[in-house]
Order: sequence, then C-alpha cells, then structure tokens
Amino acid sequence: MTSTTILIADDHPLFRSALQQVIAQHFPTHMVLLAADVNALQQQAQQAGSIDLLLLDLHMPGATGFSALSWFSGQFRSTPVVMISANTHPDTVRRALDHGAAAFLSKSAEIESIQSCIEAVMSGQRGLHPGLQAGTTGASLQALDVAEAVSTLTAQQFRVAAMLVEGLLNKQIAYELEVKESTIKAHLTEIFRKLGVTSRTQAVLALASLGIEPPDDIAKPVE
Repeated sequence: MTSTTILIADDHPLFRSALQQVIAQHFPTHMVLLAADVNALQQQAQQAGSIDLLLLDLHMPGATGFSALSWFSGQFRSTPVVMISANTHPDTVRRALDHGAAAFLSKSAEIESIQSCIEAVMSGQRGLHPGLQAGTTGASLQALDVAEAVSTLTAQQFRVAAMLVEGLLNKQIAYELEVKESTIKAHLTEIFRKLGVTSRTQAVLALASLGIEPPDDIAKPVE
C-alpha cells in the first residue's frame, strides 16, 4: 500500500512546524514534505512525483498572489490544494476557490477545524472555507486567463516571471539563476507568448492581476 504524501508550503518556520505536528498527530501514517518558498515547493513536488495534498500559504516568497496556486494546480491537476492564510477577507477566499483551491483555512483556525478540513478535502470535497465567508466578487476573466497561462509555465519560466515582477533586469535574473543572459531572453520570449503580451511591462501588468487586493486586509469578526 502506498503512503499518502502531504506537502506543507509556508515560509514561517513556527507555523510550518505546527502544521507538521497536527498532521503527525492526526494522520500518523502520512508522509510530510516541507517547503519554505516556491522554489522548494516546485522541487519537492517534482521530486516526489505524486503529492496527495498541498497545504499552501497565500503569501509565499517567489510568488505573486495566486500565481503559486495557479502553477501547482496546472502542473498537478489531481492534487487538491488547501490554501491557508491570515488574510481571510471574503474576496480573497472567493478568489482562492475560483483559482482552484479545494479549501481555504484561516491560520487562526482550531486544530479540530484543520483536521476535519484536511479529511474532507482528501475524501473529495471541494469549496470548503470553515468559519469564513466567501465573497461575491470572484476572480476576473483576465486573472483566470493569466492563471491558465501561468499553469503552463515550466518551473524555470515561473522563477523568471517572478523575478520579472520583482523588477530584476535580465542580467540580474541570469545571475540569480546561474544561467546565461541569452537563456533568460529565451525564457521571456516564451513567457510573453504564453501570456499573450509583447513587453516586460505588459507581462508585469498581466501577472499583477493575480495579486491580492487588499493585500493585508484581514477580515475581522462581526461585532
């Protein structure tokens, strides 16, 4: 019998460790993989070959908003994703579900809620957001088109696109990825083609549609 593999992708060591402990206590037979940024997420997922569940932090280094969710969902279509964040604004919850998340959890959720949500998702349930409201303003058609394009990027193209959004020049990206500048230009040509744009500025604007608005507007309980 093959073991179930759960990948936890979160850049906060304490929360990552806390999630790992929850899974170890309630799902002791499951294998747990850890990733602190998108690069590690991609490497872990590709090396594992088969991931049964991804627990994904909304604000991951190396990603723009929902770009990591879009990429993973496109590359590993059969793997459900539970997005976890302190940003529980109803519109953020709705957009996460629109972009393919099977569920959305607050980082302040009770252990029992996290456990039951994981169980439900792994049993096939979708569209879950326990204790949270999902807004009526979902992802725009433009954002969904961009997400579909992002889902087709190779891991290296995704990294190049992320650095493009950060404002790095071709030579800086080449230095960071330890490749030739001509290789970066080739990647950008393919990224532009997939996004349906013709310039760096247009690419950045397109990818910005996957950003979070408001970025840090944490939904407060109704008094």
